[in-house]
Amino acid sequence: MIYKIFIIFIIIFGFIGCIKIEKPSEIPEITYLNHTSGFCEDQLGNQNKCVTLHFQLKDGDGNIGLSETDTIPPFTDIYSHNFYYNVLIPSGDSYIPWNALTINYFNIPYIETEGQNKVLIADVKIDMSFPVNTLANDTIAISFYIYDRALNQSNVEYTDLIIFDPENE
Repeated sequence: MIYKIFIIFIIIFGFIGCIKIEKPSEIPEITYLNHTSGFCEDQLGNQNKCVTLHFQLKDGDGNIGLSETDTIPPFTDIYSHNFYYNVLIPSGDSYIPWNALTINYFNIPYIETEGQNKVLIADVKIDMSFPVNTLANDTIAISFYIYDRALNQSNVEYTDLIIFDPENE
């Protein structure tokens, strides 16, 4: 009986020893999940086209986010923000960046991972709004990427088509 239990343990530990533990890259990886869109009002009562962008973020060393004190090099110029996006509008058979976009960034707040395992996997939602009188297009797409605290740029992701239906205002 003890011999059978010993053999079972050897088999189990043999399988566990063969399992390769995958360590995610220290370069952040983002994956577009979905979006919601519609019409909304800003604080002054102006009509806007609103999008909530939902994506997954994975970073092997968990160094994501900027704190309020991150204002000196290297966190200057393009690294003073860590989420960048472009609104893409239809042009013939393709999409081009919307040139009226004046601010194309947000800051993901500083995230501190706990414990020895610094791998960070997070669902992120970002709310965006665009004035109706500025963004005339009813169909857009959004491209986006992030930077981590080591200034590594993630992959670039693209949303599905985002359609604003004026009849559902």
